[in-house]
Amino acid sequence: MSQSAASDPDPYTPDHRLSHTYDEATLLDEEGLEALCPSYIELSEVEARYRDEALLGQGAVKDVYRTYDNRTKRWVAMARLRGERGPEYYDLFVHEAWLTSSLSHPNIIKIYDTGVDSEGRPFFTMDLKGNTSLANLAHHSNKTPLRELLEVFIKVCDAVAYAHSRGVIHLDLKPDNIQTDSFGEVLVCDWGLGKVIGESEDGEDQIPETLTAHDNMTLLGQVKGTPGFMAPEQAGAEFEKDRRTDVFSLGCILHFILTGKPPFTGAVDKVLDATLRSNVPPLRLRFPHLNIPESLEAVVLKATSRLPEERYQSALSFRNEIDQFLGGFSTQAEQPGFIRETRLFFSRHRTPCIITILSALVLAILSVLFVRKLDRQAFAANQIQLRADQFETKATTLESDYQSLVTQSEHSKEELAAELAQSANSLKNLGIFKRPDRTVTEAQNLASTALALDPNCEKAHFERFSLNCIILNFQGALEDPLPANHFHSRYLRFAEAFPDFAFSSGNRPSPKKLVTFFRRARTIDSKSPALMERILSYDFATRRDHSFDDQILGAFLENLNGGKEHLSASYDQDKSSYLIRSSRNTRLIVPPNTGASGECVLRFLHFRTLKLEISGNFSIADLQLLPIEVLDLRDCDNLSIDQAVSLPRLREIHLRPGQVDKDLLRRRIQTSEPLQIVEKP
Repeated sequence: MSQSAASDPDPYTPDHRLSHTYDEATLLDEEGLEALCPSYIELSEVEARYRDEALLGQGAVKDVYRTYDNRTKRWVAMARLRGERGPEYYDLFVHEAWLTSSLSHPNIIKIYDTGVDSEGRPFFTMDLKGNTSLANLAHHSNKTPLRELLEVFIKVCDAVAYAHSRGVIHLDLKPDNIQTDSFGEVLVCDWGLGKVIGESEDGEDQIPETLTAHDNMTLLGQVKGTPGFMAPEQAGAEFEKDRRTDVFSLGCILHFILTGKPPFTGAVDKVLDATLRSNVPPLRLRFPHLNIPESLEAVVLKATSRLPEERYQSALSFRNEIDQFLGGFSTQAEQPGFIRETRLFFSRHRTPCIITILSALVLAILSVLFVRKLDRQAFAANQIQLRADQFETKATTLESDYQSLVTQSEHSKEELAAELAQSANSLKNLGIFKRPDRTVTEAQNLASTALALDPNCEKAHFERFSLNCIILNFQGALEDPLPANHFHSRYLRFAEAFPDFAFSSGNRPSPKKLVTFFRRARTIDSKSPALMERILSYDFATRRDHSFDDQILGAFLENLNGGKEHLSASYDQDKSSYLIRSSRNTRLIVPPNTGASGECVLRFLHFRTLKLEISGNFSIADLQLLPIEVLDLRDCDNLSIDQAVSLPRLREIHLRPGQVDKDLLRRRIQTSEPLQIVEKP
């Protein structure tokens, strides 16, 4: 026998005990099976799944019952189409169930089952949770702390932000549709008017137009939503319904939390008219007895702006504003000044600030006591020798305490300096395009204060450097240069190219110098359009002589679009007309993610007629909010109209015959004037 054969294992022999065990388990009679798995037998014998129904509430389309699910052994809520609603409501009802079940989030109500009952009418079951609603909590706001209500609101924003990320908008957000309970659970309910972003508006017209439920103020048909909580675009304004529509409703809910009332109240027609105008009165003026925080008032007013682009652009950014407030920080909506930021800083760091102040006071007191003690010892010379050892011990202890207090004070000053430098940066970014002169002055004061507290604060050095660049004080920038590895160190190239520039708000460069600067700046570094726009914004705000604004703006446009060999601009003051010629793709907006405003740069010059002769690509979205009356696009070869644009004063557009789809163009442009489209060669 070979060695390999000797090492082989024994051949496999089947063990029939396993098959016998399987037969015993699977061939049980009914009594044996019931003894082995009684729960399975009970589940298999369930015929009627739901029982013990009790009406919980009635809505415009459906009734909601409390019922027991025999299969899952729990109480659930069952929604049924109301008996008087015919087949025209079936798809509306089923759409709500399917849309809600597609969303899986802790703060969105869960759908467990959908189906058709024995009478052929659709139903669905869902969570039976929440013993109250946000409306009830807000009405009892004297018993519910504001912080608790805002924490509920944050969860609502989380749910809406999640739905938006899945491409779904609610379109009927209101306090009554938000369930809460005593254990902190929050559920956003009633997605009956919800839609997937991108669905045609024609799909909404399938909703029956005759239904109006005055008991909960929900309207369907031409107006779809809840008066008092709906956005202007739901009430008939010519804006597309998107995520910002829900942001408006969230702003109305926050108004309700703070005041106990929606922004607009009264008869339905009056509320709808007020919604279209969307002129929300200041909360602190309307409700002076409620002590509403100024920052939250600013957040409400921003969220309920009539124009969607002036609201928060997402539910997540809205939620972050509330989180900022709860954390003791300022909100972007309130545009805080130095005093406000300082007060908030003290509130957030109350203990270190108090320790620093008390430390200085203790040091002063200890110093006085120490000197007086020395004086007494000098007059009591006969006791000095006897108490020398004791005095030395006390002096050592005082010195140790002194050094400890000094160390704490220095650390607090460094933290305060960093906070002030960050405040200077935030103020600069928020205000440079709205109040350039005042913003730069206040930001400079913040940076100087930070450097006085901590001369080595790198953030404060950068803020002083960047502010000097904005006001074209390159001499000052060269005195405080950035490190070579700083991500904005390329700004030094401009300072080194124009070292004699030492301008301020009261001493601006001549138009000729500024035109030369913009033209040369592109050859120095073409990747700094945001800095160029900030320089332009500050100069236009501080310059006293505006006779040459068109030349300065033209040089800036050349800088932005490849140089004067590709773009030229001319201004006819008598006709109030501005002409732009370009041989390549043309931009009139610097992208906001680079630190620019994201607004049309032509806003710096006032004119009524704009004529564009552009060979490359151009999008009308770049003209957003420009206050022009006549727009001539006949010589634009590659015109893009794929985005909506608001031109509030536009009343006339000139096109070549067949240049673009006139109906699409008319839908894309939002104006308060009667719009005339003129086609001519």
